Amino acid sequence: MEKEPAPHSATTIIRNITIGVITSVLAATVIYFLGYNKDEKADFKKKKEATIKVWSAYQENLRITAELFDKLKADSNNQDIVGRRAAISHEIEASLSTMENIKREPNADSRVYSTIDITVQQTKDLLALTNKFFDDMYAFAATNPTNDEGLAFIERVKPEFKNGGATIKQRDSARLATFYQGLNKDYDIVLPKN
Repeated sequence: MEKEPAPHSATTIIRNITIGVITSVLAATVIYFLGYNKDEKADFKKKKEATIKVWSAYQENLRITAELFDKLKADSNNQDIVGRRAAISHEIEASLSTMENIKREPNADSRVYSTIDITVQQTKDLLALTNKFFDDMYAFAATNPTNDEGLAFIERVKPEFKNGGATIKQRDSARLATFYQGLNKDYDIVLPKN
């Protein structure tokens, strides 16, 4: 006659369950700290470095563009209206191209790319506003106005142009500020800002 196995005592069952749970928790903890945690830290560091690099390149492009526009403004008395329009269009197109190139740098935080996208759209809208301003000036110049009439016309359209530019720059300011503050907080940095 065969013997039946002895029933397990409650203590044995609890001990086996406890050992199984502890073993699972310890294994998961070891894997996390030895493996995945290092990958997360490395990924975070890589993303932070890429974010700083892309942001810095973006800010540098804005600084250079602002300097070039200041120079264009200072030289505006030495250029005719056609030359001024061509110079402005060239600098805007160069700035847009540079921003698109900056976006090719991988691994940065998506908020940096979104900031660049917003700036690109604002710049395109400013270019359209500038082209309208020059078109209006060409059309008025075709009427052969006197110098006084020309100055009066410029004084009349200049506020509309300035207000339009200010509106374009301000429309996304809250979103851009939120991106900037979030990047600084999440990466514990202070990104440069022009």
